Amino acid sequence: MTDLASERLDPRIAHAQEVYTRGKLAIYDKWVLGLFCSAVWRCPAHVMRRLYDTSVGRRHLDIGPGTGYFLDKCRFPDPDPEITLLDLNEECLQMSAARIARYRPQTCRANLMEPLPLPPQHFDSAAMNLVFHTIPGGWDGKGVILKHVAETLRPGGVLFGTTVLAEGVPMNRLTHKLLLEQHRRGNFQNQGDDPQGLESQLAKYFPEYRVRIRGAVALFRATAG
Repeated sequence: MTDLASERLDPRIAHAQEVYTRGKLAIYDKWVLGLFCSAVWRCPAHVMRRLYDTSVGRRHLDIGPGTGYFLDKCRFPDPDPEITLLDLNEECLQMSAARIARYRPQTCRANLMEPLPLPPQHFDSAAMNLVFHTIPGGWDGKGVILKHVAETLRPGGVLFGTTVLAEGVPMNRLTHKLLLEQHRRGNFQNQGDDPQGLESQLAKYFPEYRVRIRGAVALFRATAG
C-alpha cells in the first residue's frame, strides 16, 4: 500500500472525504447509487455502469472507488485485470479492496491535487466516478487533476467518469434544493461547475474527449495522447 496523502490538504477536501465513514459506506449503494442518482441527480447507476463496461481496460486505475460497486459489477476485457484503487479515505480503500479481493487490487492513498505517486504512462484506463463535485477550487483550480491523471495513462489510454454539476444543466426543484443542502453541509464543492468548464479543462490535457449530460450529471470520456 502507498500512503502519500499531503500534509497540506485543503480542509474542505478533508471534510468531504471524511464523510465516508464505514457506516455511511454501508448504505451508500442503496441511498446514493440507488436513490439519489436516479431520483435527485437523474442519472441512474446503470448509466454509470455502462460507462465502465465500454471504457475499462486491463490495467485500470480507479479514483474514488467508493464501495467498489462498479468494479464489482463491470465487465473487464481480461479475466485477470490489474487494478489500483486511489483515494484519500482509508475506509473507502479498505471496503472497495475487500469487495473485489478476487482481483488482488493495489491501493494508493493520495491527494489528487498533487502529482500522483504512480508509474507514468502505465494504465489503460482511469475512472473518476462521482469525484469532481467533492473537490473545491472551480474548474480552473481542480482541472490540474486531469493533468495528473493523464500522466498515468499510456498513449491511447482512456479517462472516464461522472460528476454532478451545479450550473448549465436542467434542475427541478428537488434537485436544486438538495444540491444547496450538499453545499451547506460541505459535502459538495461544485459551486459554479458547468459543462463548458469541464470541457475546457479536458481539452488542455487530452487530444480527444467527449462530455454528455444526463440530468444534473456530466458523463465524460477522454483519450490520452
